[in-house]
Amino acid sequence: MDLNALKFFCDVVETESLTRAAERSQVSQSAISQRIRRLEDLYGQVLLERGKGKGRATVTEAGRQLYVGAKQILLDAGALDTHMMGLNSGPSGTVSVATVYSVGLHLLPTRLKPFLSANPRIKVHVEYSQTGKVYQDLLSSNVDVGIVACPVDRPGLEILPFVDETMAVICPLGHPLARKTQIGISDLAGQAFVAFSGDIPTRTLIDSQFKLRGVKPNVVSEYDNIETIKNLVEIGIGVSIVPQYTAAKEARDGAFALVSLRKEDAFIRPVGIMVRRNRTRGAEVSAFLDAMTNRSSDQIAVQD
Repeated sequence: MDLNALKFFCDVVETESLTRAAERSQVSQSAISQRIRRLEDLYGQVLLERGKGKGRATVTEAGRQLYVGAKQILLDAGALDTHMMGLNSGPSGTVSVATVYSVGLHLLPTRLKPFLSANPRIKVHVEYSQTGKVYQDLLSSNVDVGIVACPVDRPGLEILPFVDETMAVICPLGHPLARKTQIGISDLAGQAFVAFSGDIPTRTLIDSQFKLRGVKPNVVSEYDNIETIKNLVEIGIGVSIVPQYTAAKEARDGAFALVSLRKEDAFIRPVGIMVRRNRTRGAEVSAFLDAMTNRSSDQIAVQD
């Protein structure tokens, strides 16, 4: 199919003049006339009624039908050309991400910043939500990607590894455990403990570690926000177990003590990336997933 001929024909229909169409495309009027006559010969239809004076032309009913189809073909060809040319400069578009606060605040930026630098044509919109809403938004197609701690299998979702977070104990600076370099989970028996809320997957993970060792914590308060938990530990309400990476800065600043668990008691909090299963992904989403999972075997710990 001769795209130039279709373009010339559409120009004539829109300007109602062979002369003005020639000026628009910067070609001779005879060149346009020849291309359009080839179209008429090809389809066996009169497409334009030529008038007298200044190359006037009126579209016929057959020509009108050709114009509608030709215009769409030209639009599609232009879009395809833009897309293919864009492959040389990387994907573009917006990736919508829903994640829990601790991951979005402490983990995601370390990979998001270099990704955005390497992909300036991609925008990433991050929404902070509770774990349950992340699953809901993903299953409802409200977001492209979900990132949660301790991900669980759900029908229709695929889980990709993001990172494993080392867990550690945080204590008020004057607490007896704050003077130790390492402690065991059994050392927390009877201690005032600031816990995650019962519906938070991290709480389930920590409780399983207590149960495994026959330790029953003295839970004095429960919160769904890791920042609140750290604030309560700082003012002396109790101790807690959190991802080590999320408390590193406050520990360095002297807000509280960060104490490692002994090797035999050490455990991690897995963080996973979730996407809808068997769904076609745009180039921008695929690029985002590649960047977020290319260091999935790393274990996050305190950085100096």
